[in-house]
Amino acid sequence: MLSNTLALLSLLPLATAHFVLNWPTARGFEDEKAVNFPCGGFDSVKEPRTEFPLNGGPIQLDFHHTQTNIKVLLALGDDPGNNYNIVLRPTFAEEGPGNFCLGSVSIPSGLNISSGTNGTIQVVSNGDPSGGLYQCADVTFTNQSLSTDEYNANCKNDSVTKVTSENIQGNPNETSSGSPTESNGSQSSGLAAHPTAASWILGAAGLAGLALL
Repeated sequence: MLSNTLALLSLLPLATAHFVLNWPTARGFEDEKAVNFPCGGFDSVKEPRTEFPLNGGPIQLDFHHTQTNIKVLLALGDDPGNNYNIVLRPTFAEEGPGNFCLGSVSIPSGLNISSGTNGTIQVVSNGDPSGGLYQCADVTFTNQSLSTDEYNANCKNDSVTKVTSENIQGNPNETSSGSPTESNGSQSSGLAAHPTAASWILGAAGLAGLALL
């Protein structure tokens, strides 16, 4: 019984992460900071930047919830602060935990961005009930496309069935404190939240206690 309990408790740290940005290379990730806008509490630009094709590249994510609302934003500049006012992908819903590749994300038409321009991509999800979760990747845009091998290495989906729903209204963040706004200045609307890691841990701890009986 004790060995079963210890095995269950050993899984708890893995359950605390709500989502991870694997490519482009993230600035950093600490689960307890992920609620901080912008960039999950990582304020410093990460060098070297990831080269990201202007004609489209993948965004590789690892989700730890069964359903997540996601939005992808962009800020231009060497160190853009919190000016994430370009929408690369409007809010959509994804179902199924594990690896998820958002393929061929490209610059919206009408933006005059040339090769060599620096920027920061921010992924926002609604994995926390008190607000969004944020992760960023610093990139340099390039005219060079990824090779097939490079694309496949950075774009993977688990065998679990993935379902996406488009045209979800609002932003994934749910708090009016320190949250980003739409480019027209309107505050984002709230979306339904998922159970927090803390509630999962408490539930698992309860099961562990029963296992000791």
